[in-house]
Amino acid sequence: MASKIPAKRAALGPRPSVPPALDPARDPARNGFSDILRDLTADRNLAIDAIRAGFAASLLKDAALYFNVSTQRIRAIARLPETTAHTLIKRGAKLDAAASKRIWRLADLMTMAREVFEDEESAKIWLRTPNLVFQDVAPIEYLDTEPGAMAVRQVLNTIAIGGAL
Repeated sequence: MASKIPAKRAALGPRPSVPPALDPARDPARNGFSDILRDLTADRNLAIDAIRAGFAASLLKDAALYFNVSTQRIRAIARLPETTAHTLIKRGAKLDAAASKRIWRLADLMTMAREVFEDEESAKIWLRTPNLVFQDVAPIEYLDTEPGAMAVRQVLNTIAIGGAL
């Protein structure tokens, strides 16, 4: 029976490539959040597949390092309790689709902010800094919901065209 499994796998064709953010064997020195920014914000179909499959839970730490914020702040965006996040990371498990979507949303808005400010560090600072437009809360805090993300997109679009806020 063991000999049928490889034949069955061969009949299915080659395995699809695994996006770096999903690969549990990825190089730990690399930042998985940076991989999402590079790979998944450019290819929506790949992003959809990756979100459905679930991102590696280690992306919570990677995103915190990328933005130079606490892991707690990223967990709040992903809407994951501390114990759940800790267990998933410890087991090398994946986030569910809902949490993965929120992490992708963070990457998508970072990409938009980087384009608007034409500088990665300026975009990070803007997302982390409290803003009067957002009731003196940092834009990053709005990214746990789609309506909040829409508000951030609207402000970024206004900045991009030089409009007043």
